[in-house]
Amino acid sequence: MLVYISVDLEGINGVVHSSQTQPGEPGYERAVTLMHEETNAVIEGALSAGATEILVNDSHWDMRNLRQELLNPKAVLISGWQKPFSMMSGLDSQVAATCFVGYHSRAGTARGVLSHTYRAQVFFEVRLNGQPVGETGLNAALAGWMGVPVALVTGDDAVCAEASELMGPVACLPVKKAVSRYAAVCSPHKEVLSRLRAGAEQALAEPDGWRLFRPPSPSTLSITMIDPAMADAAELLPMVLRRGDRELEITHQDYAVLFRLMLAVGALGASRRDPYFS
Repeated sequence: MLVYISVDLEGINGVVHSSQTQPGEPGYERAVTLMHEETNAVIEGALSAGATEILVNDSHWDMRNLRQELLNPKAVLISGWQKPFSMMSGLDSQVAATCFVGYHSRAGTARGVLSHTYRAQVFFEVRLNGQPVGETGLNAALAGWMGVPVALVTGDDAVCAEASELMGPVACLPVKKAVSRYAAVCSPHKEVLSRLRAGAEQALAEPDGWRLFRPPSPSTLSITMIDPAMADAAELLPMVLRRGDRELEITHQDYAVLFRLMLAVGALGASRRDPYFS
């Protein structure tokens, strides 16, 4: 059984501020240590459930946070940027199930630790076929398009609620309880690691609980940018339609193409970020 694990940082227990997520900033090295330990706990649970291969994709920031020598030696690591499918690179139809570790809620969530959607300084809101989505929904839809179900989501309680709303009763393991965007009630570290091991083992051992979130064909992404200048840049893409001052729309038969167009819109939008007016 090949298990794919996409690992972000904002949803890791003990991480509550953006400075902890940026290399070189105070708290980053501690946060990355916690990231390794939570990832290893999920890997151990997956191995106990019968996983024979484990592929871990570093999915945070420049995607060079996880270090191979600090991960369980049975896991293969995808590291670095640029990757064609970003947080989901390396996933294909050979994967039995995917796990989202250290995830966070979508942009605009009132009570979600470090909530954002892919490009925090570019995307104000993203909707998939009219439904607001964050990284959990966008990534689960790509996995579903490839025929791969989601077996487990970990992060704060806000992302767990978001995942359940999108996919139904998917296995979710909250490691902290959100108080606000920059505060949380953090559970005891060793207790969290124990729950992650047990939760990953149980989730991956019970395929009936896996959730396939497959988008229809065609599908539409509606993206509201933070700045109209970002929409100016993104609408240069031939398939991107301008629907308002900051609103863009993309429709495609192939969700994998749609997903990559969303990444391109984010990159173009970021190129127009004003260092003085933002």
